[in-house]
Amino acid sequence: MLTTRRRSRQINGLARDRFIAPTSRPLIEVLLVILCLCLAIGCGRATAAGRLESEPLRIAVYDLAPYGSVGPDGEFQGVSVELWRRVAEEIGRQYKLTPVAQMDAILAGLEQGRFDAAIGAITITPDRAARVDFSYPAHRSGVAVALRKEAGPISALVAYGLVAVELSSLIAGMLGLLLAIGVAMWFIERPSRAAAASESSVVSLRDGIYWAVVTMTTVGYGDKTPKTPVGRFVAIVWMLSSVALVSLLSATLVSRLTAEQVESSAPFTENDLAGKKLAAVAFSSGAEYLDTLRLPHTKYGALREALAAVADGHADAVVNSVGALRYMAAERFPKALRIPNSLLAPAYMAIALPDKSPLKKPIDRALMRITASPEWRSLEDRYFGKQPL
Repeated sequence: MLTTRRRSRQINGLARDRFIAPTSRPLIEVLLVILCLCLAIGCGRATAAGRLESEPLRIAVYDLAPYGSVGPDGEFQGVSVELWRRVAEEIGRQYKLTPVAQMDAILAGLEQGRFDAAIGAITITPDRAARVDFSYPAHRSGVAVALRKEAGPISALVAYGLVAVELSSLIAGMLGLLLAIGVAMWFIERPSRAAAASESSVVSLRDGIYWAVVTMTTVGYGDKTPKTPVGRFVAIVWMLSSVALVSLLSATLVSRLTAEQVESSAPFTENDLAGKKLAAVAFSSGAEYLDTLRLPHTKYGALREALAAVADGHADAVVNSVGALRYMAAERFPKALRIPNSLLAPAYMAIALPDKSPLKKPIDRALMRITASPEWRSLEDRYFGKQPL
């Protein structure tokens, strides 16, 4: 009896082996493979994290003052460099700075893993955000424009002449009235016998026009005066009218010139860009802005070259980030360029990072603390002044 039961159990065990084992073994093998992969990935991440913690961070510095540049002493300087030094101290990391002159080289370096982060005048734009990641905003910025400054006696004379052309109808009317009064005075005074006996009498057409001009300009030499009652009445009317006409012309000229000065200091908008010869730095936020508006422009390799083109008259305006424009115009072209106190488009600058960088969270936390401090706002004022960005 016991032997029969043992044989039955053996038969059932063989059946289970035949029907269960073929399906369970591949599943177990798959699970083992997945487990091995997870362990390998975890080890890889641990190794990468260890490398990141042990090696200095490779930081690209976009070479553009006042955000980041190499000084005469070979040391890095700029507001973004100052900020990064505080961030690196906050997160406890060593770093090595590398100057890079072209924005496209910075973006390519982040994509290819040659840089761990990039600092400087790096504005957050849609095109750049599609290629790299960005930290919490580090600086307020925006797209602005630099224009040629019209100053000096020649520009003043040109402006005065343009206003005079606009008022040509008023000036022509005054000249016509002056001639008419001169002719009328000669016609009234000519028949007078008393007038003929005096050297101060208006006895010719030339005398009549001369008298009208002298009276209109309120000089009143007295060498030519009307002698008849009608002539004196016309003289009184012309004196009073001349004062009004000269005051009207002077006030109109001054108001037009003042209006031009006010217009030159008015906010500059994107509509004002139309019809102008525009310049921008290649791969800059200004170039991306003009490309978005589909406005034709000339691209330069450096901001200094673009601003020089405007100062020399080869271009009408440069579009770029406002901080760099103000700094470069004040340092290199203080008498030739002006920056309207307005933005074409607001924007923010940040630290550029490779996509899914493990540095993003610690850097974000450090930036939030640092940029909110009064000490940091005071430092920014030293670089940019009190002008609002």
